[in-house]
Amino acid sequence: MKYSILLILLAMAIMISPVAWGQYIESVEEITAGNFFGFGARQMAMGRTGLMTNDGASLFYNPANLARIPRIEIHFGMSHQKFDDKSYFRPIRKIVDYNNIIPSVKTYPGRFEGFTSLANSSENSKTNTRIGSAIISVPYPTYRGSFVFGIGVVRVADFDRASRIYHRDDSAGIKAISAVGTEFQSGGLYQWGFGAGFDLSPKVSIGGTFSLYTGKHEYDWKYDLDSARIYRYHKEQFIEDKYIGVGAKIGLALQLNQYLGLGLAIESPVSLRVEENSSDYYYISDTGYTDNSELSYVEYNVKRPFVFSAGMISRIYDATLMADIDYTDWSQLSYGNNIDMEKYNDGSDEYYRAALRCKTGGEYVFPSL
Repeated sequence: MKYSILLILLAMAIMISPVAWGQYIESVEEITAGNFFGFGARQMAMGRTGLMTNDGASLFYNPANLARIPRIEIHFGMSHQKFDDKSYFRPIRKIVDYNNIIPSVKTYPGRFEGFTSLANSSENSKTNTRIGSAIISVPYPTYRGSFVFGIGVVRVADFDRASRIYHRDDSAGIKAISAVGTEFQSGGLYQWGFGAGFDLSPKVSIGGTFSLYTGKHEYDWKYDLDSARIYRYHKEQFIEDKYIGVGAKIGLALQLNQYLGLGLAIESPVSLRVEENSSDYYYISDTGYTDNSELSYVEYNVKRPFVFSAGMISRIYDATLMADIDYTDWSQLSYGNNIDMEKYNDGSDEYYRAALRCKTGGEYVFPSL
């Protein structure tokens, strides 16, 4: 039985190792896909509906609404987040059928002849405080209509993760089996933008933003398995991915009347260049001893698909209601410039699908205040 538990823990160590990037294993989990980190205090408070708001964050939500900013505006925001992970292993108990003398292993509550595995729990957390957005919007004097340009940076994706596994089996007496694994991920993706919005007519405005994406993702995994007097296994893995890419967005805003406004936006595919450095180190000791370390460097491209957005704003006296819809066909996500990563392109529809995000929000202004 001790060897069965040993094999289970080894398999667990392999499965929890990273499923992504340039490691070329069975499946790919692209961390930049479907990763949205909100920005803008007003937008966040209204369910991240931002397609028809008219402040500096419009540079990234819908640049057409920059035209509605009447004066120089400085927009700054910070984010504080805490990620908690709690894991619990249920006990596996050995049940003996005394009629047939056939042992079996089941997970079941109650008292039985003995434990083959003891339940354990573990916790891990990660806390970060970072700049979330910094934008400046400047109107340019015009004879008629409005022309406003903006420049800024926002954090659009979050890579912070933390997890920990712990297991100990004392059923074999002094030959205890224990396993500990810790995982930390950190970093994010930043979008640097420059754009402008201007009026086509008193009710229609249009705008565009050119964006540069930069970021870094660090992955740190450590795992120790110790079966006293039998086997020891230690593994350390560190992966660092650096991102750089470009993209663009165009938007249209239409104010139908004093009560209702509509907006449309299209974000172009974003091509991210990834430079990955990784190091792997492990040793195994039993009757013999194995020590191995490896350094590697990989480059590849990640191409994210179009994002189509539509939004609505309704103002009724002192109340404002907003709704946004985003459509992205993630099955069109693809890899390039690396033959080992490109082989996953044919199976993208197995891992990803088209997604529709619907967001609603509202606010109310108390006139007396």
